[in-house]
Amino acid sequence: MTTADDAAVLALNATAEGLVEPLGPARLDWLRLIAAHAVVVEEDSRPVGFVLTFTPGSAYDGLEFEWFAATYADRFLLVERIVVAEERRRRGIGTAVYRAIERAAKPFDRVVARVRSDPPDPAGLGFHASRGYIEVGKQRLPTGATTALMAKDL
Repeated sequence: MTTADDAAVLALNATAEGLVEPLGPARLDWLRLIAAHAVVVEEDSRPVGFVLTFTPGSAYDGLEFEWFAATYADRFLLVERIVVAEERRRRGIGTAVYRAIERAAKPFDRVVARVRSDPPDPAGLGFHASRGYIEVGKQRLPTGATTALMAKDL
């Protein structure tokens, strides 16, 4: 992911707001700089998704990151957000991205993520469960939503 991808990434993120946190240009620039992985997924040279991950010790400031760090110390890779264009969902893109993330995360022992649980995100919860992720905690966000904290031991 480079600055040339900003418009596409911000547009993709906007289509998933409510499932992921809003994202502006300055926040995206900062996240990209501190991320372990900041990747745009393309099909036919067109951006159709993106993913951001973070490792322990990064400057990432998410509430879930603090919880995972307190729980797993330095033994996790966080999927902070993954967004796939709505018209490209359920075509294997998320599965392919997660496979790559899980391979990259082997030295950390587990991959972790948060998925909105109240109001529920049935697609996100089902996707993670089908990949072997289990709920290891819950977290109430300042917005009032509740998220399921998910982990998969590798």
